[in-house]
Amino acid sequence: MDLRRSPLLNGLLYGLATVGCIVGQWKEWHLLEYLCKPLMMLVLSSWFFFNSRRVGDRFTLLIQAGLFFSLIGDVALMFQHLDHFNFLLGLAAFLIAQLCYTLAFIHNITTTGGAQGVILSTVISALILIYGFAFALDIQPRLDDVMVAPVLVYAGAITLMGIAAAFRYRRTYSTSFWMVLVGALLFIASDSLLATGRFVRPLPYGNTLVMVTYALAQFLIASGALVHVLDPESIRRKKALTT
Repeated sequence: MDLRRSPLLNGLLYGLATVGCIVGQWKEWHLLEYLCKPLMMLVLSSWFFFNSRRVGDRFTLLIQAGLFFSLIGDVALMFQHLDHFNFLLGLAAFLIAQLCYTLAFIHNITTTGGAQGVILSTVISALILIYGFAFALDIQPRLDDVMVAPVLVYAGAITLMGIAAAFRYRRTYSTSFWMVLVGALLFIASDSLLATGRFVRPLPYGNTLVMVTYALAQFLIASGALVHVLDPESIRRKKALTT
């Protein structure tokens, strides 16, 4: 077995890196946090790459790009206490990551076509949009002038990512749809907790909640994307289209 593709080994490493990051934050062991936080995305990106490289379509490349820019965002946010610019840099990196995920989901939607499942997709999307709008209205008065535009643009981007994930319903396999959708919702929850803790009020166990929801979000999005591209039926269909 190729250990680089093993879900058990890589899942264990990812989990250990997440726990290490949380413990580092609790104990203020900064070296442990600085080692484990980038390791999370490195493990997940490597696992995704070695499992999806034989497919190599636009969908997988966009997901891979989203994981890469998430790594950049993680590194930048680790050092936000040193310079406020690092927070903006992290925000920009995660904004690009959200756009990559959104484009991947849109690619999935447009290549499948049809109007199947549109009612449920619309209902879920409406709920995500309402939440995003309400959260933006709540946090906007608490931001200084420099942060208003970046934070609201980012809020719009992650809301759009959630909506795109919702419209994959019946355009992919059920397991892939639900994994990615739950991952997208957890990503929204993680960023909401992060923004609340930074701009509104400190949250009990805020850093831990942010890390747990973020780690689950990224893992579910990457895993759900692999389910979408590695299903035998999907592979046979792609081969038929290219021959």
